[in-house]
Amino acid sequence: MDGECDALDPDDDGDGWFDVDEIACGSDPLNSSDIPLDSDADDICDLVDNDDDGDGVNDDDDAFPLDSNRSAVAPVPDTSNASLYATIDTGIMLGTEEEGSIAYKGVPYVAPPIGELRWRPPVAAAAWTGVFNADSYPPFCPQPDNNLGEVGGVEDCLYLNVWTPADRGVNESLPVMVFLHGGGNFLGSSTSPLNGTLENTNSTPTYEGQRLSAHGRVVVVTLNYRLGVLGFLTHPGLIDEEGYSGNYGLMDQIEALKWVQRNIAAVGGDSERVMLFGQSGGGRDVCLLVTSPKAAGLFSRAAMHSIPCGNQPYSQAVTTRNALLAEMSCQTDGATSTELTAAEQVACMRGKDAIGLVSAVSAQPLGLASGAFRPTIDGNIITGIARSLFASGDYNHMPMIIGTNGLEYAHRWTDITAAQYPGYINATFGSDAAAVLAQYPINRSDFAGDGSKAYSTVMSDKNAVCPTRSLAASIAASQADDLFYYRFHQVLSTTDRKGDGAYHTTELLYLFQHMSGDAFSATDDERFTEAAMLEYWTSFAATGVPSGDGLATWLNHDATDEYYLSINSTLELLQRAKESDCEFWNGL
Repeated sequence: MDGECDALDPDDDGDGWFDVDEIACGSDPLNSSDIPLDSDADDICDLVDNDDDGDGVNDDDDAFPLDSNRSAVAPVPDTSNASLYATIDTGIMLGTEEEGSIAYKGVPYVAPPIGELRWRPPVAAAAWTGVFNADSYPPFCPQPDNNLGEVGGVEDCLYLNVWTPADRGVNESLPVMVFLHGGGNFLGSSTSPLNGTLENTNSTPTYEGQRLSAHGRVVVVTLNYRLGVLGFLTHPGLIDEEGYSGNYGLMDQIEALKWVQRNIAAVGGDSERVMLFGQSGGGRDVCLLVTSPKAAGLFSRAAMHSIPCGNQPYSQAVTTRNALLAEMSCQTDGATSTELTAAEQVACMRGKDAIGLVSAVSAQPLGLASGAFRPTIDGNIITGIARSLFASGDYNHMPMIIGTNGLEYAHRWTDITAAQYPGYINATFGSDAAAVLAQYPINRSDFAGDGSKAYSTVMSDKNAVCPTRSLAASIAASQADDLFYYRFHQVLSTTDRKGDGAYHTTELLYLFQHMSGDAFSATDDERFTEAAMLEYWTSFAATGVPSGDGLATWLNHDATDEYYLSINSTLELLQRAKESDCEFWNGL
């Protein structure tokens, strides 16, 4: 409608791209919403451009063809420092030494999921020539921030980081610990900073693995995976393409585990002793991968921190998808108001900016750490409801660690008075409020009249502690392999802590050995807890049994004894964690 007939108009749809260029680039010259992908904005589409990121390195020779800050071209290996080099299936990479470990950061494990690869299963990463300098962390995947006020990240984010002890022997084969970060599957990254857990500005990555690797003599792997709408959208048009849709973030995790199986020996790892562990949303993903036939044989031990395990109901996935389609103007034709076909809706969504998608109102969390787009039964990665699969024994059996922190949500509610506490309970539980107040009265000995502690305990028990206890019971009853259950109670001494209690994520500060780093002035009790967690978790990675010299014996959790380890500076083996409170929630 520009007053010029299509036969004479070089740009029929008025999108700023000449028709001849759109045809060469594979976009529709008659659809203004379908424009060529041009990553470096040089007016040459990526399909034609030999240097998509404009960094001067040809795409064929660039391990990061969409990141102008990184490429794979480097000098020929320096044999005088041979221990820093490793050869994997895509080429040679050069690491750096960090606190007794060798680190390889930002290693591509699949191709960037951009353009037509958005909402598709991951494909193999490109090989490179020369040497890849693996010396910098990768960018994080698109996501809203914790306050949902700003967004950030890039789709070219699927990279992993590896640490291996610098003094390992030439033929030494070490256990491997692969970590999946938390964030409800809509936030977070392999480099999530300490200031997400503490009230400070410390940007040190929480999951940096050099001390865990060096102190525990293990190979550590952390990774990014697709999040939110970009990681978990379901749609009939996507099913038409692949036979299934959704769970792209879980597919990424599986490909990272396959990368480990192919390549970890190159950095001293034992592919037959791979422990997959994760926290919060990452812990849920570990749990779901334990149930997935697609992940069978890729890891042999699992540890799930602060979950419960579950998947989004498909009806909810449909509701949030349709809301997002409408918000992004991809549900109906704007001119005719007729509904677009499934393929047209997918094409429209693929043409949208990633930041626009993750910042959409309908893509925001639905509640307490509950992402709008989460893992869903797809018949491919997830074949059924997790709790049913565990109850029936239909999952990948292996030794497991499972547990929660003493007061998971202590950081969320810090200023509730005793007088306000009943109002919070009434607002949250409605007709069940009286029963909840009877089970959790403000004068209970573990609350001592503290409204914040009382309400945090209620919400922690309902949403994390008791569902995890039930999951532990199902696992213990359905497999012969050992299950080790824990409750973490060490409270941070720093005044930068966000709450008074062992709250969500704080156990990772000990496991990743931050008490030995520069971020804390740790007490003797905290250093003891840090050392104990190191021994328990790394011995579990090595043998399938958590143990340590001079430490409390951690016995298998079964239906009869229900043993669990209370973790703080006075390690105790106890029985029947939160029995009365959890029986209350089971019966409510």
